[in-house]
Amino acid sequence: MLSTAYSQIKQELSEAVRRASSAAGYDVEYTSQSIDFSSGFGDISCSVAFRLSKQHKKSPNAIAEEISSKIDAPVYIEKVDVKNGFINFALKRNEFAAIVLGEKKKPIPSVKSKRVIVEYGGVNPNKPWHIGHLRNALLGDTIANIYEKLGYSIEREDYIDDLGLQMAEVTWWFINKNNKPTKKFDQWLGEEYVHVNKFMSENDIKADISSMLQLMEQDGTYESEIAGKIADMVVRAQYETAFNYKIYHDFMVKETDIIRNDLLKKGLAILEKSKFIKKMTNGDYEDCIVIDLNDIKGLPEEFKGMKETVKVLIRSDGTPTYVAKDIAFHMWKFGIIPNTFKFKTFIDKQPNGKPVFETAPEGKEMDIANADISINIIDVRQSYPQAVVRLAFNAIGRDDVAEGIMHLAYGEVALESGTLSGRKGTWIGFSADDLLAEAQERAEKLIKSKFNFSDEEQKRISSSVALAAVKFEFMRISPEKKIIFSWDRALNFEGNSGPYVQYMYARASRILEQAGKAGKLQIDKMNEQEFALLKLLSKGHEIVEKAAREYRPNVITDYASDLASAFSKFYEASPVLKAESEELKSMRLSITASVRDTIGELLSLLGIEPLQRM
Repeated sequence: MLSTAYSQIKQELSEAVRRASSAAGYDVEYTSQSIDFSSGFGDISCSVAFRLSKQHKKSPNAIAEEISSKIDAPVYIEKVDVKNGFINFALKRNEFAAIVLGEKKKPIPSVKSKRVIVEYGGVNPNKPWHIGHLRNALLGDTIANIYEKLGYSIEREDYIDDLGLQMAEVTWWFINKNNKPTKKFDQWLGEEYVHVNKFMSENDIKADISSMLQLMEQDGTYESEIAGKIADMVVRAQYETAFNYKIYHDFMVKETDIIRNDLLKKGLAILEKSKFIKKMTNGDYEDCIVIDLNDIKGLPEEFKGMKETVKVLIRSDGTPTYVAKDIAFHMWKFGIIPNTFKFKTFIDKQPNGKPVFETAPEGKEMDIANADISINIIDVRQSYPQAVVRLAFNAIGRDDVAEGIMHLAYGEVALESGTLSGRKGTWIGFSADDLLAEAQERAEKLIKSKFNFSDEEQKRISSSVALAAVKFEFMRISPEKKIIFSWDRALNFEGNSGPYVQYMYARASRILEQAGKAGKLQIDKMNEQEFALLKLLSKGHEIVEKAAREYRPNVITDYASDLASAFSKFYEASPVLKAESEELKSMRLSITASVRDTIGELLSLLGIEPLQRM
């Protein structure tokens, strides 16, 4: 279990400061943000006096003195004092240790069950995942894990655009060239797509592709049947890649079924009632259905001062834009458009034991959607369209939905040869499959050089280390930043890497294994490294909440690295199995067990296997 000690202490001290502030004549509703572990004046410091200083025109120190004199401190606080405007709390270390190690832990109330849809993946079914797509899927899967850990009801959703222009192009090529697959289907079709684009640059087949698009949208045509089979085979191949990375979904929503169920028509009808959209009768947007930002009162700051104030939803030829479809799709996600989809099983059993369902006209109704929160993993270039989607819900009076749409924007994965492009084929050799294959090859050589395992163990451990190296390296970078993948960093056993954190988990496991059955926890006087490690351990639950609140898995990787590094310093300075007394041994074993369990949970959130032995 992740420690809730810090959350518990923060909550209790916050309430104690609030009551003391009120008794001193200061009105403070919320103080927990001003409380944190201190690196200077005390174990924990509170900065609330600085907030009150401007309001009451008094020095922070004077206000802090008034408040501190009225604080009824919890039993684990040894002393309260004031310095430089901060209210400082010194912890009774043994009491603190008892809370962190579970002896006096109080449960934190669980979150009220809210339904959260996390949409990730969404790779067009005409190519394999390249390493840019991999970042999307890793972010989505990790965010889903984090929210699930906190008690939310999670739906992992994959959007399959099986009706787009790219699908029309590969379907035309597949039918007319009749080439046969020679490898994993998504890899083969991705390479064929490069040939398609070269052919189109040399031959005018625009009319053929336009006709293909129309025929694909009609049920029962040969073209729609072939396009459906192609999409099915590509997605199955893509899911092989996903499973190798331990990435899973619950539902697939296909573009064909969105069209079949008139989702866009229903969404536009709702927008039209709000007078949010209009059809242009002249000018550059003649016959287009658009959003005119000039018509919206209380326009959010991000839209003010923009040169382009018109956003097209339906083009003059009647085709919808991405934004129009996404608005309607979110109306379904949040239950504004009733659930009209039916589902059937796409994969009976993923490696995690759960099925994947796909939308299908011959399926059955299921209790999904009606979300409280929708988290969309979409690259940073789509930030403006995502903002327009939220604006649409503001305009129809559904501010609650607008607030519930969360866009996790991520930066591209750059290569020395340039950005990745399916049309140009620059992803070839840099697919997610290629990356994992190379990671496994490098990890096997590294493990063989560092450890002495049997061939079977080496293969299993190398495979786990390879996956840890890739996942951790992707997740440790803040989502909005670019990634330039580094093997030296990823496969580093010295720190801030997946393999390093795995190694520290294994090290803790080995110590506990050698110790045998632990006796009753006894707490003895602790040194500074033990105390520092306990403070870090106490923040486990708080860190996961922060990662969820900020949509940043790198908060988890940073914490895991810090914890692994602190544990390394701890066991080097503080002998566990050869402690000076049974009391010290008991306490250090409990600390080691808490570190091992915490690291294990953090790795699991990242989709990384904790290794018992390395």
